[in-house]
Amino acid sequence: MTVLKHKSMRILKTKVNQGLLFIIIGLAIYSCKSNKSMQDSGFKNDFMGISALSCSEEINPNAIDSKVGTINCTDITMVYDYGKFSNAGPLTPIEEFTRSFDTYHHIKFFEDRMIDPKVYKIFLDSVEINTVRLKTQEDKLMFPCTPCNTTAELTFMGETYLFPTTLSESQLNMNGYTTSFEENDGFIYKYYQEDNQLPGLYISPKNNRYKNKNTLSLTVTQSTLPMERIDEVLKSVYIIQK
Repeated sequence: MTVLKHKSMRILKTKVNQGLLFIIIGLAIYSCKSNKSMQDSGFKNDFMGISALSCSEEINPNAIDSKVGTINCTDITMVYDYGKFSNAGPLTPIEEFTRSFDTYHHIKFFEDRMIDPKVYKIFLDSVEINTVRLKTQEDKLMFPCTPCNTTAELTFMGETYLFPTTLSESQLNMNGYTTSFEENDGFIYKYYQEDNQLPGLYISPKNNRYKNKNTLSLTVTQSTLPMERIDEVLKSVYIIQK
């Protein structure tokens, strides 16, 4: 009897686990279908979409290097710029330094590391910019720089380096702005807002150091919605990958 009881318990436990597994799988499938249904029911053009929101689009026919237009939805209007040089909004200290590093600071860095100039572009993606902060006397800098007020912490080939540079007080502090970042499906979503202004969104491919891939700038220009609802609208924006 004891053996039969243990065997019955094992069978029951197995069935319960199987049942839970089917429920989890079912919920996952429902979630995927629900998200797809929301996307299908919302606004969509050939490069972006807004889930569960019906809108009309006015395309600017005079745009040259990018796709520019206005999206009119119920109680909210947005303008977009889709191209290689779309407006990224207010730049964080890391973004500020990344731009200058990719443009010219990388030359000084690779010279210090004795890297052949022929392979600078190959190695540029391997330099990770971790933090940008005020310089301190304790910093062991890659090279001396008396006028520099800022230190950028870089990682390259498993080693950490402190690169001296200069940023203004406004660039370091970003007073009056709030920004947040999310990664999703190979893209970096940057949400930003200036005090007492309507928010914006900037979407860039994760690996875009050479600025050779299209990015999306989306700015709210007018809305009667509460700020929480505006944020929800921006959170529902997604890139259509081809």
